[in-house]
Amino acid sequence: MERLFEDCRSYLVLQLRSDSVLEDYYKSRVIVFSAIVCVFILALLIRLWNLQLIKGESYDDLAIENRIRLLRLPPPRGEILDRNGNPLAENIPSFTLSIIPGAIKELPELVKSYSEPLGYTPEKMRSIIEKSFSSPKFMPFAIKKNLSMEEVSTLKSLPLQSKCVSLNVRPIRRYPFGDLFCHVIGSTGEISGSELEKFGRVGYRPGDLVGKTGIEKEYETYLRGEEGWEQIEIDAKGRRLASLTRRPAKPGSNILLAMDASFQKFVEDVFTERAGSVVVVDPDTGKILAMVSKPGFDPNIFSASISEKDWKSLNSDPLRPLENRSIRGLYPPGSTIKPVTAFAALSEGLIKPDTQFICPGELELGGQVYRCWNQHGHGKVDLLTALVESCDVYFYELGLRLGADTMAHYASLFGLGKPTGLELSQELPGLIPTNFWKERNYGTFIKDGENVTIAIGQGYTLTTPVQLAMMTAALANGGNVMRPFLVEQIRSPDGSVIFDQNPVVRLRIRHDKQDWALIRKAMRDVVESRSGTGRRCRVPGLNISAKTGTSQVISTREKAKPEDDVPYHERTHAMFVAFVDDQPRKVAVVVVIEHGGGGGKIAAPMARKIICRYYGLPDPGEPKD
Repeated sequence: MERLFEDCRSYLVLQLRSDSVLEDYYKSRVIVFSAIVCVFILALLIRLWNLQLIKGESYDDLAIENRIRLLRLPPPRGEILDRNGNPLAENIPSFTLSIIPGAIKELPELVKSYSEPLGYTPEKMRSIIEKSFSSPKFMPFAIKKNLSMEEVSTLKSLPLQSKCVSLNVRPIRRYPFGDLFCHVIGSTGEISGSELEKFGRVGYRPGDLVGKTGIEKEYETYLRGEEGWEQIEIDAKGRRLASLTRRPAKPGSNILLAMDASFQKFVEDVFTERAGSVVVVDPDTGKILAMVSKPGFDPNIFSASISEKDWKSLNSDPLRPLENRSIRGLYPPGSTIKPVTAFAALSEGLIKPDTQFICPGELELGGQVYRCWNQHGHGKVDLLTALVESCDVYFYELGLRLGADTMAHYASLFGLGKPTGLELSQELPGLIPTNFWKERNYGTFIKDGENVTIAIGQGYTLTTPVQLAMMTAALANGGNVMRPFLVEQIRSPDGSVIFDQNPVVRLRIRHDKQDWALIRKAMRDVVESRSGTGRRCRVPGLNISAKTGTSQVISTREKAKPEDDVPYHERTHAMFVAFVDDQPRKVAVVVVIEHGGGGGKIAAPMARKIICRYYGLPDPGEPKD
């Protein structure tokens, strides 16, 4: 009985122990599970806290970006006008189809839908789109620019409001007068990589148009304007729902030139030669009234996007139509510089007005013969006759007495050998040789044989047409070398004047009144005298003063050949400078004809027509007496 009782008690103890172990087991499982749940809940709370409090603002921005899109509004470029308000450069709308690379979902469908309306093969369309993948994902990438109205009409029938495709309009330049003002106004084009680095901080973007040459480039900051923007709300499919906020673009300022379009056109029509330049200036102010450089180009071909064919054609043309000869054409001035040489000799006291030299038609110096244009000679001549008949031998004698450095000093007083200060920054300075220059470049000094050629505007001497125009203007206005200018006013879009040009005197030439009067009389007789070389510029009743010039292209000491027997590129340049100073409105004119022959024969009649047009007089034609 006791044994049975012990067994029962042992069984009960074991049963209780097993129940306790089982309870502990389940308790540990519950604790582990509860810990896992707590960790999960804690992680979830941390994640929610991170999303809502830490990154909540950025996710709000992303949500807004998916709902709101910011569009750039390019500013209309300011217009360029002539002095009468006629537009010389204006704006017209241009349409561009663009894609957003990061939003493209179905590339094959995109290629299929848009290749034919754009005139592309599917392969070319795919190639263009694939190029966009290297650009920023959400930056619009132009697929085709300057769409025709027919293309625009076709594209509008397609689902253009998808997320990745948009049809945008932007203003581009139009030049109503074509090549008439091409070298003055210049042209625009898409901003280059180097320009973007330079201007990127002031609001420029890839694809923006900027001035490349001429007034368009020099006054870019005024013409540019200020871009605007518009916030629009879109739906999940990219369709525009509403405009939220908008800041309109501010147009650029308008530039008013001192030039008149009708007068410029007349001067262009008068200049019928292949290449050269005409500059017409107001002597008292320095105002450029006309500036022609031939040949020219149509700047409209640059406004959209110049084709490779057109670019190659312009750059391979031997006559260099892109070159502005008025400021960059370097020409020996020839005899047009003789009034300066005469002024130097008189001012230095080396000659008097009645000093005479004998011209036998040539001057022998150091075993070399330097010929006069008149191979028969002028005989005994004084300064007045030498200027009127353009006797070379007389000025050879002056060159020997003056020397290069003295001639350079007086040439610099007239503004030669340095930029005139015109707004166009690509202006070349020309060259007035000195002994220092010759020694630095050639290791020797200027010789007597070179002094005689410098005296008649040949040899190393190089000038630009605009420099000759300001030299001539100084002779007309009494010795003030003015700074020339093209822009007369700048006006804000509301019409208020923000800049008004004032005449600027760069140099004042001190002179003896009698010496000055003698040179001016001689230049008057160049036109009025029967023996004057500029007689073809004569207009009865109008006092025109002038000087002819014929500048050599290649050095030669042979007797002159008939012009028709000389190859075009070896023919002399025809030069002519003239002014009228006894009218209420003064004027100075320079005509340079490349390889045109004699200045008095070819250039003088052009100057006569221009002067007659300026004063509203009929052209009398060639003198008959």
